[in-house]
Amino acid sequence: MIVINTKYSYEELRKSIEERIKELRKDLEFYESMLKVLEEVGKVSERGEGRKLKEEVITLKDGEDNTVATIMFTPNRVRVVPLVKIDSDHRLIKSYLVKFLEEKKTSSISRIVRYDIKNVDRYVSEVIIEGSFNEYFLVELEAALTYIVNSIRREVSD
Repeated sequence: MIVINTKYSYEELRKSIEERIKELRKDLEFYESMLKVLEEVGKVSERGEGRKLKEEVITLKDGEDNTVATIMFTPNRVRVVPLVKIDSDHRLIKSYLVKFLEEKKTSSISRIVRYDIKNVDRYVSEVIIEGSFNEYFLVELEAALTYIVNSIRREVSD
């Protein structure tokens, strides 16, 4: 038998449950989009599974093959510099990117110690990430950034 606290009205409980469902749907969308982008980026083994990370610079391209960011990384530090304007208050930065980075703070594979999303004139100027990284983290980060840039571009063009 379900007992409902009479302290809350039916409408308040209904609204609370609907809000929680909405949050869970956003979480599901986050993970589904990560999986989709990861599949597009490719498997880690294709890029050199087990490869030791050294100091490197890679370019990140969008769905139209335009260079949209540079990623400079070492095994302990990653610096992302966007080459396109990304509003620092955009929901994908505030929820998707921050959520991704926060989850990596407790990951058993790659661990983030700290991160900083810097902005200039309301646009993301760079993202600094410090921690212990491997190839898997780099692929996931590329996938997350690609998803953000492509999604923002789709929003702008609609």
